[in-house]
Amino acid sequence: MALNSYGTIMAHAIAIEDSLTRFYQKFADQDEAFGDYAKRYAKRKTRIEAVRKDYVTEMILEPISGLNIDDYSVQPDEQAANRAAMLAEAIRLEATAEKFYAETSLKLNVTEAIRTFQKFAQENAERLEELKSFAS
Repeated sequence: MALNSYGTIMAHAIAIEDSLTRFYQKFADQDEAFGDYAKRYAKRKTRIEAVRKDYVTEMILEPISGLNIDDYSVQPDEQAANRAAMLAEAIRLEATAEKFYAETSLKLNVTEAIRTFQKFAQENAERLEELKSFAS
């Protein structure tokens, strides 16, 4: 499926935030940082919903090309057997989310959505580094 409109991109961003919130909530009892991450993702979802709703009137309906939903699939494996597997899955998810926000921010034509996605890409990159440090 192609991410070929503002609406499909925003819907997928909401789905990513939902998936990551659920993943981190599931493992929050095993790692305090994961509980914090779950709260952050819930707030980010609210932010995306607000941007989608509040800035839809300013957007110009132009088709968006070059984005495929399969490249940004976030289907968490919630069956991690140990801490190493849990961290490896978190790293994979963060890398996918960072890639999604970085690449889609270049395709959007709504200023506030661009800013939000760029900020989220930066946050994902920072969280990715933090998770890698936990894994070492």
